[in-house]
Amino acid sequence: MDKSELDYYMTLLRRGDETAFEIIYEKTKRGLFAFILSYCKNYHTAEDLMQSTYIKLRSSIDSYKPGSNAGAWLFTIAKNLTINEVKKNRREVSSDFSEKENQFGEYNMDENLTSPLLKTMRENLNETELRIVLLYLVSGFKHREIAQMLEKPLGTVLWSYRNAIGKIKKALEAEENEN
Repeated sequence: MDKSELDYYMTLLRRGDETAFEIIYEKTKRGLFAFILSYCKNYHTAEDLMQSTYIKLRSSIDSYKPGSNAGAWLFTIAKNLTINEVKKNRREVSSDFSEKENQFGEYNMDENLTSPLLKTMRENLNETELRIVLLYLVSGFKHREIAQMLEKPLGTVLWSYRNAIGKIKKALEAEENEN
């Protein structure tokens, strides 16, 4: 969904058109989920935060300014909610259930919930590079928009993207040579 189309549906939602929300959700859910997952690194937490983002979208739609960048507005909501959740979780004491796998069972997120390409990206890219690649390739944002969202200079975003693509290519070639 391009920028003007998303703005159109946000404006309709702001006017009370409920079908607009369904369209916004369907067109943005994959990219938004990947973006949130790149911050929190937990599949289930990302699902919860995605729901919270759409709830926050609905509750604050009156503050959306038609004609502005609707995608950046939505992703900023997601980013703020996710950063707050990550900060909150840092203060929590975690339990290591791996010692009691025979009691609780074993669960590996990477095997069950991610694609091989995403796994390769997570293993070879730093957090910033992963976010930039996901925002560009999955969500369809322009580098300039990504720079604004991540509050980084455009040159840094461009360099990070090119660097990340090179790392992914090298990792995939190495994996192919092993097979």
